[in-house]
This record gives sequence, structure tokens and C-alpha cells, in this order.
Amino acid sequence: MDKDRRLAFLILKEISSKGTWSNLAVKDALSSQKASSEAFVRELVYGCIRNQKLLDFNIERFLRSPRLKTTERVLLRMGFFQLALMDGVADHAAVNETVALASAFMKGRQGFINAVLRSFQRDGKRLLDDGCAVRYSCADWIERLWTKAYGPERAEEFMKASCRPAPFTIRANTVRISRDALAERLRALGLEAEDSALSKRCLTVKGGGTLETEEYKNGLFSVQGEASANAVELLAPLPGESVLDLCAAPGGKTCAAAEMMEDRGRIAAFDVYAHRAELIKKEAERLGHGIIVTGTMDASVFEPSLEGLWDAVIADVPCSGLGTLSRNPEIKLQEMSPGEAEKYIAELALTQREILKNAARYVKEGGRVLYSTCTVDPFENEQITEGFISEHPGYSIEKQQQIYPSEDGPDGFYSCVIRRSDDKHRL
Repeated sequence: MDKDRRLAFLILKEISSKGTWSNLAVKDALSSQKASSEAFVRELVYGCIRNQKLLDFNIERFLRSPRLKTTERVLLRMGFFQLALMDGVADHAAVNETVALASAFMKGRQGFINAVLRSFQRDGKRLLDDGCAVRYSCADWIERLWTKAYGPERAEEFMKASCRPAPFTIRANTVRISRDALAERLRALGLEAEDSALSKRCLTVKGGGTLETEEYKNGLFSVQGEASANAVELLAPLPGESVLDLCAAPGGKTCAAAEMMEDRGRIAAFDVYAHRAELIKKEAERLGHGIIVTGTMDASVFEPSLEGLWDAVIADVPCSGLGTLSRNPEIKLQEMSPGEAEKYIAELALTQREILKNAARYVKEGGRVLYSTCTVDPFENEQITEGFISEHPGYSIEKQQQIYPSEDGPDGFYSCVIRRSDDKHRL
């Protein structure tokens, strides 16, 4: 039995049976078990999840009854994905290795698994669908939301982008090394490293073992999406300033700000959960950033002791995450009725408005607030920031940027820098 396919199967079964997030399941499995090709395992796991709805739709075409046990469904998803969508995999390997897994983990059902896969082969390995939501394995409510906001063509573009592999991007710790120098060191290790077009401090990296390098262990870089890093660049924190990060874990924007500030000034980074605040502390220590202090706080509840003290406040608010579907594919599989989806977005927006209102109270006169989300939903983005500005004179939008997901671009992301222009209209 191929050990990489075995490992991918165990990861997918855990995700399906326990609801574990794929990034955590993959990370834990690859750190505890040796794979011949981590890239193969990742491609197989994430490919099955990103295309799950499409795979299930086609698996059921070859069943007399759609009732399958979890193990059967996982095996068939793996087989169908390798046969139809995975480059470089021979048909006989896809079928035989999947049947071998069935023999090991579901004795007595290997004949059934083999029969379904052979039927799919004889049918020409065709993947049929009944619309965009199935074709791109997105929940119906996401298709409705994007179609209403952007029209059917843009909605299909966004859904199509959710099926592509997410790029692996890192941010150079510019306190210790330049982006160019970091790229040279990674290339010397046999990795591909290309400059990000969006962030002047990020690299897109290809190749295995990036996080096992001495460069990572010595704090020369962090893992961060280029759109997220770019948001901090829009805020442009300066050396010597005071910065408050309200929803900071796991610390990407916090540490990015420290690097732009050349480790001069002060940063207070909070999260609602203590174990997540600890993640920020550990990351800051790994990178050698001494200006960061961490703590716990609910950003949606106003804290009077922080009012009017900060040059800049970062409010990367909880959101639907619709800009990160290729990176977090579980999101696009969460089905909701129209009423449930409307309630879900409305509750998010309520929290987002409260956090932005609090952030605006914490900033000094003349200071600025970064409001950001990793979603592509006007109700959570422009309607929040522009609604706030319309209700609060003395604050104005200085910069606003919506990045849309695409097949060859960064994650979808929204950033808005709001300036407090005077002290006459206190909230």
C-alpha cells in the first residue's frame, strides 16, 4: 500500500468523521508521520475537499443507493479525484491503491469500491454537474450571495478560484533580512521563491520543508498571505508609534507591524482566548520582536482604559472568510438555508460594527484605524466602513481596497484605513 495515499486517507477520514479543520489535520499528520511526498499528500487531501460537492454528485451517479459509510465515501472521493482531476496519476494506480486501502480499512467492501471506480472509468471519467455550485463545490448560499452582489459572471469567477491550490506565501522579517536576501537563501536550498506583486515584503514559495529550514527556525520569515501583509502596509505604522491590535491571533499582522516599525515603539496585541494570545507571544519571540505585549480581551466590548491612547489600531474582525475558500475549503461546504445565511451574516456584521466603533474610540486624534476582513462580501466590508463614516463626523476613509479571489492571484481581502481627523465629535 502506498504510504502517501494511506496518510491522505487517514487525514480525510479524520476531517470527515470529526470535523477537524483540514489545515490542522494536515499539519498534525505530516509532523507525526513521514511522507514520501508531502506535496502529493497535500494535493490529494485539499483536492478532495475543494471538489467534494462535485465528487459526491458524480459518485452518486454510480450508486444504487446514496447511503455510504464515511470510509466508503472518503475512498471513493480519493479514487474519483485521482482519476479525473489529479495530473500525473495513472488510472491503474488510482484504482488499485484505492482498492488496497479498502482492503486494509474496510474489509469486504473492496469489491464494491473497485466496481464503482471501474464504472467511472468506463464512463470516460466524466465529471457532470447541475450548475456552478456543484461544479465548483460551493454551498448554495455563497453562490446566491455573490450573484446578488456581483452578478453571475463574477460569482462564477470567485467560485472557480476556490478550486485552485492556495499559494504558499511568506513575509520576510525585515528587521533581520531583506526580501531579496531571503529569496537568495531559500533558492540556495533548492526552493522556488518569487516576489509578491502585492506586498513588497512577501515571497511566494514552492518546494517542501520550508518550515524546517534554519531560516524559519531563526526567525527570518513568517507564513502570511500577501493580501494580509499588504493590509498592514496600507496602515503604514511608523517607528516609535503606539499600535493596538484588537483581534490579533495568531499574530501575523502584529508582527508585520513590528517589522515596519523597526522594533521601535509599542504594540499591544489582544485576543479573546488566552491560548490564542499565547500564539502571538510565541511568534513574537521566534522573530525577536521585543515591543509586543499580549493579553486577552473581547474586542466587541469597550475598554475605557484604552480610549484615545493609540496612534494606530488594527481591527481584523471576525468574518465569513469567503476570500479564503481555496485555503479553508471547509467554509464553502457549509450549507445553510437562505434564512440561516441571512442571520449568520447579520450577526457577523453586528459584531464587526461594534469592534470598529470601539477601535475608533481607542485611536488618538489624527490617528488611524485599519479595518480588515478576509471576505468578499460588501455587507461585511464597504457597508460597515462607509456606514460608520456616514454616522460619525470627524472620521474619514483614507484608503480602501477590495482584493478579489482569482485563479492565479492572492486571497480575497478587504482593507480600509480610517483617519480620526479631529476631536470635536467623540463617540
